[in-house]
Amino acid sequence: MAVLRAAALDGMGILVQPTYILYEDIVAGRLVPVLDAWDLPRLTVNPAYPSRKHLSAKVRTFIDFIAEHFQKMEYERKWTGRFGY
Repeated sequence: MAVLRAAALDGMGILVQPTYILYEDIVAGRLVPVLDAWDLPRLTVNPAYPSRKHLSAKVRTFIDFIAEHFQKMEYERKWTGRFGY
């Protein structure tokens, strides 16, 4: 992904990447979206653990941390291209 991003930043063509990866470049004007009507398929993140029954505090804490981190980083907003500029 980094090589493709670097090539696009050097004016060597267009690339298809999740918007959250290119978010800062788009907001800063270094890259410009050209296919706004088209979107990559959505991804779902699912934690995998043996069982909900007797879920350890460590696993619950990790799941809560990841959910809070994704919310704080606004990955969904960045993925959907709502840039807020």
